Amino acid sequence: MRTRFYHAYLLTETDACSVSPSYSMQEGEIWVDGETIVFRGSAKEAASKLRNETSPRFDEEIDCGGDLLMPGMKNMHTHSPMTFLRSYAEGLPLDRWLNEAVFPMEALLYPEAVEAFTKVAVLEYLRNGTTAIFDMYHFEDSVAKACCEMGMRFLLCGNVNLYTGSLSDNESRMRRLHKAYHTPMGGFRLGAHAQYTNDDAMLEMLASLVSEWKAPFYTHMSETKKEVEECIAKYGKSPVELFCDLGLFDHGGGIFHGVWLSDRDLALLREHGVGIVSNPGSNGKLSSGMAPYRRILEAQIPLGLGTDGPASNNALDLFRELYLAAVYAKLSESDACAVADGALLHAAIRGGAKIAKLENENAADLILVDLHAPNMYPRENILPQILYSASGANVRMTMINGKILYMDGVYKNGIDKEQIYADFEFHRKKIQERRKQSK
Repeated sequence: MRTRFYHAYLLTETDACSVSPSYSMQEGEIWVDGETIVFRGSAKEAASKLRNETSPRFDEEIDCGGDLLMPGMKNMHTHSPMTFLRSYAEGLPLDRWLNEAVFPMEALLYPEAVEAFTKVAVLEYLRNGTTAIFDMYHFEDSVAKACCEMGMRFLLCGNVNLYTGSLSDNESRMRRLHKAYHTPMGGFRLGAHAQYTNDDAMLEMLASLVSEWKAPFYTHMSETKKEVEECIAKYGKSPVELFCDLGLFDHGGGIFHGVWLSDRDLALLREHGVGIVSNPGSNGKLSSGMAPYRRILEAQIPLGLGTDGPASNNALDLFRELYLAAVYAKLSESDACAVADGALLHAAIRGGAKIAKLENENAADLILVDLHAPNMYPRENILPQILYSASGANVRMTMINGKILYMDGVYKNGIDKEQIYADFEFHRKKIQERRKQSK
């Protein structure tokens, strides 16, 4: 399939190697051939190339109507199947939210339910302009199946913890997943839920896999003050120090959240090539705190953004995370210029993908953002408009891997929204009944 997008404004990044790149708009076109962007340039350059064509080039030509064509958002930390727990347990801090509400419900899950719940999340990702996810959850194969069926680009993150089986069970699962997912549309990264949900033997097993595979490693870390204090009380070290000493970050990787970080922690993360995927919506909702964005960027640590799960956020909208990250950065520093806007947009569309080792700048993963909506006027200064004005509701189109999956309110490529909702409700009610019977 060869597709031409014309009469568009393109998002142009300058100083791409900088901690704080800048962005501007230029009128232009993008041409897609199969799964790849083969041309990106000004309207004048496109006209010149078209004049030199000797045969029809495109199967489809899309007039973008003067809207913004840009790279898709990359949600680099999420728990997609948790749609079934959206708005289920409100008003609790993280430790009580997990132990009293979430874990008992998750113990009742089964593969078909996880697949159904993931598909609802994918509908939301597509509607909000997300073109790739880094997902950590149980029944990883069901998450992968849902994403594959719906065309979502995904990475699975290892979810090793004491609730997912014995030491040998977890090691076997990691080895199987490591072999199973090696395609451009779906991959696997070694990881664990967190320090506080694992014991020493489990962490040592994971460190041996990191060494054997020379693999990056990913985990929830330094999300709450309590988590850090309890780790220091137990080991005499922060979670970052502990994992570095164990060798878990010997080949880089990333941490999810990274709210409570000392200067020593930041230095170690930089030294080991470990990035931070921030989740401002979830951290605010669970009162976990605000990530130290200025210190992270000043330490030249790669930064990405994620929503966390739909039970702790409750939305799966990276535009909203952009807004929250920007205002939290200012609020936490009492400085309206604490972090450059360009650094945060970079985190949402490229930074997180680099942390997760999901990089292909020519992949045809594009979104079209409505610039004719009232919240986008005036349009002269596009960067703050994206951060502070836009939302997922401004997304007109989402293309992944060269396929348009959502366009102007309609899901494409065989996605049956109503059947997905029906399956979701069937399995959600089944789990609710199981929960009632278990009490």
